[in-house]
Amino acid sequence: MRVNFYIDPEHKEHVDFFLKKIEPWHQKIAANLQQDTTFIWGYREETAAPLEFKKIIRFFTEDKYVFCSATDQGSFKVKKRIYQLAKELPDQFIQVSSSEIVNFNFVDHLEMSSAGAIIIRLINDETALVSRRFVKELKRRLKL
Repeated sequence: MRVNFYIDPEHKEHVDFFLKKIEPWHQKIAANLQQDTTFIWGYREETAAPLEFKKIIRFFTEDKYVFCSATDQGSFKVKKRIYQLAKELPDQFIQVSSSEIVNFNFVDHLEMSSAGAIIIRLINDETALVSRRFVKELKRRLKL
């Protein structure tokens, strides 16, 4: 596929696609391009802070609440559910279980057991277990 960039500060930015047929990954690219939001609000005690997606390591549930772990700020509670986040987050995030979403920019390595389980080791020494339901999508996204 050929990709062209035309840089002209005088024109308003836009993207045109010339396709033989539309695939789901084309739609995802278009959705990411249209996404203006680059952060989510995190809550801790009496404070609310904007957390940039590029600094979030993972989203996880604990005690019926959804939290996110950020690189330089620790953990924050978020007001969205995992299934909502899975639809709205950029492509670097992938849902690995019904209770966790991981940012693959912060993956250190994957460990695969002989029983077929996949454990994701993150750069902050946290781990995420990939549930069987999400293994196929994980392998597809990582081209394994």
